[in-house]
Amino acid sequence: MPFIIDEDEPDLSTLFQGVKVPEPNMYISDSSQAVRLLSELIRNEKQPPVHRIKSMVAQLFALFSEISLDNELELYEQFLNLCARLTEIQKIRKLQNKAVVSFGGKFSAGKSRFINAISGIQDLLPVDQKPTTSVPTYIIKADHDTLSANSIYGYSTPLTTQSMGALTHEFYDTYGIGFSAFLDCIIAESSSFILPEGIALLDTPGYTKYDEKSLSKMTLSDRQRAFEQLRASDYLIWLVDIDNGGLNQDDLDFLASLHFQTKVLVVFTKADLKPEHEIHEILNLARQTMVRTAIPCFGVTAYSSNQNQEYCGNLIPVFFQYVLQDSVRSNDLFTAFQKLEDQLRQNLVRAIDTTGHTARDLFGGITRSRQVMQIRSLVELWGRTQQKYTQLRKLLKRYDNLVTQINHEIASYIQSEDQHG
Repeated sequence: MPFIIDEDEPDLSTLFQGVKVPEPNMYISDSSQAVRLLSELIRNEKQPPVHRIKSMVAQLFALFSEISLDNELELYEQFLNLCARLTEIQKIRKLQNKAVVSFGGKFSAGKSRFINAISGIQDLLPVDQKPTTSVPTYIIKADHDTLSANSIYGYSTPLTTQSMGALTHEFYDTYGIGFSAFLDCIIAESSSFILPEGIALLDTPGYTKYDEKSLSKMTLSDRQRAFEQLRASDYLIWLVDIDNGGLNQDDLDFLASLHFQTKVLVVFTKADLKPEHEIHEILNLARQTMVRTAIPCFGVTAYSSNQNQEYCGNLIPVFFQYVLQDSVRSNDLFTAFQKLEDQLRQNLVRAIDTTGHTARDLFGGITRSRQVMQIRSLVELWGRTQQKYTQLRKLLKRYDNLVTQINHEIASYIQSEDQHG
């Protein structure tokens, strides 16, 4: 019996015409390419030379050897932390004067897809990452599209879309090597970035749910990594899979532990999976939950990355306007140094004022006294106090000169074109 072709049956050769099967990532399919990528990223170069700035900070505190400082140890540690951040010179240059908005939430909350959608960068960020292998990624506006990886050693390596695409759990599954051990961050500069230039986005790895029964070092590491990266940002958008039905206690505990001073925007992702009446119920419940906490909340909304649509409001663009109008910029090292040195200067000015008042009181006592021995004692005290007052005034000039030098060193360091590029 001859084989009869059903005319209604589709012709598979024409049905799939023009459909391209994605090529495998060469860094994952070719071990020699994987070795080359790792060698480029793991170069153990020396950290940028910030010893001169650290030495000048030490000199600054040495000026206060005879003055009681408020929170001296805490201030000194903050200065050293800022010095340490100067080793991240490539990142600091890119983020200078930008407000960093980070995205937090549990693993699989849809962060990368959400960022790709609201920023206009399409599929730039890998969405197939595990919390134990992913690397925090900054996205900023630029004239040209560039990708670079910043190592923990303080230098930058250009990335291609192929090498960027290798930063997924598939690489870890294939070779047993994660990038987060030696990469500080990735910086993606995009000409398609549709948000204002003064904003930088930070995609952080999701954290796994805390479970005392199945607690492991890996789980603690995931949570700690997410905590540290979110704390380094200025503003936070907290993402929740709408299938969770609301904010659970683990979300609230993690948010509270961050101690954010700026208001947090809560966004339920994958909203297209729910009918609108159910979305309203989930949002109302979440708003009531946030009101009962001490977490500063900007608002609660829902979003679909598939449809690039916000549901039940227009809070997301309003939140970014709030970010631009606010003044928090933790990556502005000039301002950070200025705030710290201003606290030191206030201590010195208070000491000068107190000593000056004491000297004037003693002089008044001398003019009012009628007893020779009392006058002699007061004159001696007045002389020592007046001498200390003069020394403190000279100390203030030395302090201001040293602060000027430190600011100049920091400016030269950040703006240098050939520094560890």
